[in-house]
Parts: sequence; structure tokens; C-alpha cells
Amino acid sequence: MSHVTVEGLSFSIDGAQLLNNISFSLEKGSLTLVAGRNGSGKSMLLKCLKGLEKPQKGVISLDGRPLLKAKERMKAFGLVFQDTFLQIVGSTVKKDIAFGMENLKMERGEVERRTEELLDLFSLRQVENLNPILLSGGERRRLSIAGVLAMEPEVILLDEPLANLDYPSVVLVLNTLLTLKEKGVTVLIVSHEAEKLLALTDRTIILSKGEVVGEGRSEEMMDKLRENDVYLPPSASFRDLSWLK
Repeated sequence: MSHVTVEGLSFSIDGAQLLNNISFSLEKGSLTLVAGRNGSGKSMLLKCLKGLEKPQKGVISLDGRPLLKAKERMKAFGLVFQDTFLQIVGSTVKKDIAFGMENLKMERGEVERRTEELLDLFSLRQVENLNPILLSGGERRRLSIAGVLAMEPEVILLDEPLANLDYPSVVLVLNTLLTLKEKGVTVLIVSHEAEKLLALTDRTIILSKGEVVGEGRSEEMMDKLRENDVYLPPSASFRDLSWLK
């Protein structure tokens, strides 16, 4: 049984069909890339999965159990926004990781345990007392992922996690994704930067005009990505795309 199953998901607004009969599945502990040109429905898919938008049709299931209410999806899916400043609210790195757990009135000892664990897991220990505004782009991205993971969602959703990052920060984030995979966390990544992520992921889903036009093992999707105007370096092989040498 797949960890996450999406069946016939459709969403429209003001007569515009943004998602049309979307179906796919995610295995537990997998990294999956969702790619497609601008306006293909990638970010809207994340909003529907998270429960921020209500699809008109379709079923989203976790371990075979339909998540029929938005609050069920809110709990099951953790969304990391493209703009880290929308998500980071604590005055220090350590306080930001603890913020969501404290809002849920979690037991103090558990908040402290998880916070300490995440500081180490995401290599944020040396900056734990800094104001997040002083962090690099890659460090802020790591912090935003840590803050979401602290809430222990079943699945992490990332919207353009490499946007506006320099090379060292990209490497930081890619290593973070590998850390999540090693921990058995299921991750769905929306990005227009397929050339940086493809070799890291297990599967790739291609959207076009709100429909799935390709899905399969990432190493087999290069031609299909190019056919749908997703940039990949000319003549590059799958192995050439690895940013983690």
C-alpha cells in the first residue's frame, strides 16, 4: 500500500480549471519531484494537499485512509513555503523551532527534546541563538524545514526550496533533503529547477495545464521533461545532474 494516494483531484476557480483529474502515489520515505512550466498547477497542488484549498473532486488518502477534512490534511502534511520569512517567526533559531510546538501546548520537556534534536539534525547548533534574519539563505531554508518537521507531519511538502539560493546554500538544502530521506520522511518537492533536484529524487511527476502528463522513475524522465519545456542542461546525462559530488 502506498503511503500517500491522490485520486482524481480536480480544482477550479472562476471557471478556470487549475487541476484536472490528478492521480499519483508516494511511497513512504521517498523523495518526489513535481515539475512543469509556470502555470502548470504545481503550487495549487500543494495547497490542496495541505488543506489550504478545497478541491471540487478527488480523494487524498494516507496509508489507505481518506483525509476528508482540511484539518486532517493540515496535520498530515507539513508545507515549507518558498518565502522563508513567511514561516520564520522566532527571535532566535532555537525559539523558532520551538514556536509551533509551544503553540500546540506540548509538554515542555518534549518541546525541548525535539528542539535539541532538530538543531543537531539540521546542523543549526552553532547559530541557535542568532536572529534568523542573520542566517544565509540555505540556513533559513533549513530552519523553515526544521520548524515544520518539529510538528511531526507524515509528509513534508516543499514549494521551490532552492529559489534564490547561491551554490553553497543549494548544497546545504540538498543535503537536508537526503537527511530527511534517511530518516524515512516522505517528501514532495515542487520546483522549476529540475536540473538541481532530479538526480536526488526517486520519482518525478510532470504537470502541464493542470494535468499529469508524465510520471516515473526520475532517471527515466529526462526526455519527457524536455518535451514539456522543463530546463535540463543540453546533452546532460542523469549522472551529470548530481550537485552532490
